[in-house]
Amino acid sequence: MTEPRDVFAPDPAASDVGRLIGDRYLLGERIGVGGMATVHRAYDRRLDLSVAVKLLRREVIADTDIAMRFRREALAATVLRHPNIVACLEAGSDDGQPYLVMELVDGEDLAARLTRVGRLGPAEAVRIGLEIARGLGVAHIRGIVHRDVKPGNILLARDGRAMVTDFGIARLAADAEGAVPGTTLGSVHYFSPEQANGETTTTASDVYGLGLVLYEALTGQRAWSGETTEQLAMARIDAPAPSPRAARPELSAAMDALVVRALDPDPARRYPDGNAMAAALESLIAPPDPTSPTGRFDTREHRVSEGHGRGGSAATVPPSRLYPRRPGLGLSTAWLSLAAVRGPLVVLLAVVVVAAGAFSIASLAGGNGPGGIAVVSARPQASVTDSPQPTASPSPTAVPTASPSPTVQPTPTPDPTPKQNDDGTLALCEPILDLPCGLGAGTYAPTSFTPPVRFALDDGWSTFRSSPDLFVIGRDEGLMTFAGGITTVYPQGDPRDAPQSAGSLIDAFIGTDHVVAGRTTRTRIGERRATVVDLQVDGPDRVALFGTGSQTFHLEPIGTTRVIAIDLPDGVLVIAIEPRGQWRLDDILGPAGRVLDSLGTR
Repeated sequence: MTEPRDVFAPDPAASDVGRLIGDRYLLGERIGVGGMATVHRAYDRRLDLSVAVKLLRREVIADTDIAMRFRREALAATVLRHPNIVACLEAGSDDGQPYLVMELVDGEDLAARLTRVGRLGPAEAVRIGLEIARGLGVAHIRGIVHRDVKPGNILLARDGRAMVTDFGIARLAADAEGAVPGTTLGSVHYFSPEQANGETTTTASDVYGLGLVLYEALTGQRAWSGETTEQLAMARIDAPAPSPRAARPELSAAMDALVVRALDPDPARRYPDGNAMAAALESLIAPPDPTSPTGRFDTREHRVSEGHGRGGSAATVPPSRLYPRRPGLGLSTAWLSLAAVRGPLVVLLAVVVVAAGAFSIASLAGGNGPGGIAVVSARPQASVTDSPQPTASPSPTAVPTASPSPTVQPTPTPDPTPKQNDDGTLALCEPILDLPCGLGAGTYAPTSFTPPVRFALDDGWSTFRSSPDLFVIGRDEGLMTFAGGITTVYPQGDPRDAPQSAGSLIDAFIGTDHVVAGRTTRTRIGERRATVVDLQVDGPDRVALFGTGSQTFHLEPIGTTRVIAIDLPDGVLVIAIEPRGQWRLDDILGPAGRVLDSLGTR
C-alpha cells in the first residue's frame, strides 16, 4: 500500500504535520484550532482512509486532571453512532499527548454558513434543527450531555445532513480555554442560564443551546449581547426568552413558540431532551405532496454497507473498514423503494419463547416435518421473546435453527372458512400448538391487536404469532412483524422508557449499543408519517431492541433488518421485515410492499 505522503506536505504553520500518531495516523494539514485542541486531516495507514485527528494542546496537558478527563470523555463518546452525529472512532495517547480520531466530514460548519449567507430560510433552519435534535436525543437516551451546542459544533455535510460534533469532551472546553493564557471563552454566547450560574447541566441545557442556534439561524443575529463574557453569560439569567418572530415577523407563531419554549430560563419548562424537541420540530414540517402519499427517495441511501450509519458521501470512512462485511449478510440486495413501498419494512422474528420453553421459528416453520411453511436454515434470525425482563445477551434457552441444509416445504392449506369480522374483514387465524396457520387471499383486521390495522394479503401468507401488542405473518420468502404499545428501549442493554414519536423511537434504536444503522428517511405509509432505517448488529450477541407490554424484540448478529415506525394518534406502530432461509431480502420485498400499500390505520 502506498502512503499518500505527497498529500501531507509540511506546513510551516503546523509543526505536527507529518507526525505519525499511535503508529497509525499520519497527520496532514491543520483544519481546526481551539482553546483545548488542534484538529488535523490525517491518513489512517492501517485502513487506508482519511480521518480527522484531534490533539489535546501541549499547553493544556500540563493540567493532568484535564488530560485524564479528556481521555475518559473521549472514550465515552466513541459509543455514539447516529447519522447526525460525527462519529468518534478511537481515543488514545501518543507520547503522553491524548488524541481523538473522528469521522472526516466534507462540508462546512453552521457558523461558517451563517457568516457566508446570513440567516436561513425557515424550512432549512427547521430541518437542521430537527436533525441535530435527533442526534442529541440519541446521546440523551444514553445519559450523555453535550454542553456546548453551538453553530461551530454543527457540521453541514455536502450530502445535506446536519451533524453535531465534539460529543463527550465539550464540557472540558471551558476548563482548557481558561488554562491557556490569551484564549477566550468562545461558547459563552450559547451558555444556558444554569451554565452561566455554574449549576449542573442536564439534557435541557442542550435544548437551550439548540434553541439559541435556531434563533440565530432564523434571525441572523445572536439572542444575547454584551461587551464582556461576564455580561454575555449573565444577560440570560432569569431573562424572558427572546422571540425570533419579534426580529422576523414572517415566522409562524408555531415556530416562534417552539424557540421560545426551548429558551425558557427555567429548565423544567423547556423540552426535556433532544427527542422531545425533535418531536416538536417534526410537527412544523409540511407533509409531502398528497398526490404521492408514499414519497420517493434514493434507495442507495439505505445501504448500511455504503454509509456506516451515515448514509452519505460526507463520511469518508467506508463501513467495511470499521465493520468488516461478514459472508451472507446480503447487504447488497434489494432496498426499499417507497414509490410503491417495496421495501424491507421490518422485522425481527425467529426464536419464539413460550411458557414451556424456547424454540426457533425455523422449527415452528416445519423443518422436515409435515405441514411446514418455511425454509429451514442455520442462519439466526431476529427474535421476539415472551420474557417481560429480557436482556441483550443471547437467551440461554434459545434453540438454534434445526437444519444446516435448507429445504422448502409447502405452505399450509388456508382455513376454508376464516372468521369474518363485523365489518367484512377477515380475522387472522390463531397458530395451533404454536404451528403457523395458513391465510388465504383477502383483507384482514387482527381483532385483538392495538392499534387497529387492516391490510390485504395475497395467497401464501400464514400467521406465526398473534397477541394484543405484536403479531407476525410470514411466507416462504420472509416475515413481517407488527408491534404496538412499545413501552421500552434498551440503549445500553437496560430497559428505559420508550419515546412516543416515530422519529424519536427510531433514534433510540439507532443509539442502541452494538447496532449499526443506515440513514434514516422520513416518508408516508398510507396517510401516516413514517420513519425508516436499516439496522445491523455489530458483535456476536443478539441485541434487545424494544419491548411491548409482554414481549421483547431482538436483533440477531447476522443480517440486516429494516425498521419502519409510523406515527398514529394513540402511539407508534412498528413494522419489520426480513428474509428467511436461503431467500434474499428482495425476494420478500414485493409481497411485503403489497401488504404495506394496502395498510390502513385508525
